[in-house]
Amino acid sequence: MAVLLADIDATCSNLGHDDGVKYHMEPGTINGLKHLIWILKREGDDNEYRRYIGQKKVMQTDLIPMLMSNFDNPEVADVLLRLIVNLTYPVLLLYNGNYPKDSVGRRNFHRLVEILQTYKEAFAVQQAWIALGDRLQKVLKMDWAERTEEQELIIERILMLIRNILQVPSCVEAENRYEKAASVHDQVLWALHQTGILNLVLYILGSEHEHQYHLHSMEITCLIFREQTAISLADAQLTRTAAEKNSDELELIMSRKREKSHQQVRIPVARHSRFGGTYVVENMKSISDNNLICHQSLQNALKLEFDTDKAPVKKSFRHVKESGTVERKSAFSVRLFLRQFCIEILRASYNNLVRQVRRVLERHAGQEAGGGHDDSYLLWAIRFFMEFNRVYKFDLELVSESLSVPCFHWIITRIEHYIDMMRSDKTRARLWARRLHVAVQAYREMLQSLNTLQKFQDDKAKDLFAMLQNNVFYVLEYREVILHLLINYNENDSTR
Repeated sequence: MAVLLADIDATCSNLGHDDGVKYHMEPGTINGLKHLIWILKREGDDNEYRRYIGQKKVMQTDLIPMLMSNFDNPEVADVLLRLIVNLTYPVLLLYNGNYPKDSVGRRNFHRLVEILQTYKEAFAVQQAWIALGDRLQKVLKMDWAERTEEQELIIERILMLIRNILQVPSCVEAENRYEKAASVHDQVLWALHQTGILNLVLYILGSEHEHQYHLHSMEITCLIFREQTAISLADAQLTRTAAEKNSDELELIMSRKREKSHQQVRIPVARHSRFGGTYVVENMKSISDNNLICHQSLQNALKLEFDTDKAPVKKSFRHVKESGTVERKSAFSVRLFLRQFCIEILRASYNNLVRQVRRVLERHAGQEAGGGHDDSYLLWAIRFFMEFNRVYKFDLELVSESLSVPCFHWIITRIEHYIDMMRSDKTRARLWARRLHVAVQAYREMLQSLNTLQKFQDDKAKDLFAMLQNNVFYVLEYREVILHLLINYNENDSTR
């Protein structure tokens, strides 16, 4: 182990140097990158080599400058992309989706998350994404039938790198930014927007020939809108509305009031009770026919209870708390282009995305327990985009693929599957509970969109509503799914 740590030091020191304009590689840089990949393949469960490379800041000082200056070299680009994708791999997947239970494992877990957050901050520069976007655009311009296997891998690895960077959780305390300021996540999104990578993702989502990359592109899309709400994006306009101004003023007034009240709080002085002692309760006999003796203070003797010495029922502290979701208002410019990006997805690729991805997930159904595809991303996308369409301008044609009987049936089967997995796979019950929560949110949005569809007067909307009503509300399984969820609710695994 110590020998490999020394190898990491020697390899990283011989990669090259950056003069501020261009990164100059050494003759053995490619072999050094391959050696780092070889070392990462041989690390243990503690991920010591990955943590050591992160502590040395090799990503910030060598790999990203090398990416910006030498990515046009195909041999360097292939090895460098493999190493960066390996280093930015999600921490939870390194632990097979299970949060470590021992203290050492939790400490290593949090340290890896902190390292990934520094990587994400380093990738907030446009030059790195320009190099990746140019390479991705060149490969996508080629006919899909003429691409080689290496070119297919380049597309997949670039999409995986984008997904790995976007999935890094935000640390609000470490960033210490006020509301509506540009966070690190917003800076990365702005860099992706300025370099045109989001347009390439949109092209992949709408293309029928790029179906093998739809899952990666859908994950990227969900991670882009992870911190946003559909209502806030739908209400984003070029000028601030009067309601938004009033809400900001009320927030400022309330924050000032909370600060003043916090300063005026005085800690009460602990006073000793002068009424301690033993009391006799008149006109109440004990077992010995004498007056009842009360060992309580005077004010509590009037509320005499005979079960004060009984051991109370222990309350469970294993209730699941709401966690894992960070919702905040991004910078104004970020919200504007995200709103436009959401509209373009609905118009150009939403129906094709739902159709293709659901087909892939149904083909590989039941494999997510063994490390297969996570279908909660599609459920989240259905919930988010249908809510945006309902709040913004309800257009039936844009969500026709999801507002259908097969999609209703698929969501119901996912809910039932997650409930069964929570019972059978108890070691990962929290994971299945989170996916169940996403599925229930998608089902709720389907019902809300159906309620909105009921208010339309055109014949096509009326026919679709009648067809969905006859196939959803008159089927026993669909009608009793909410009752089934309430009966099987377990507060130790699921949130309220």
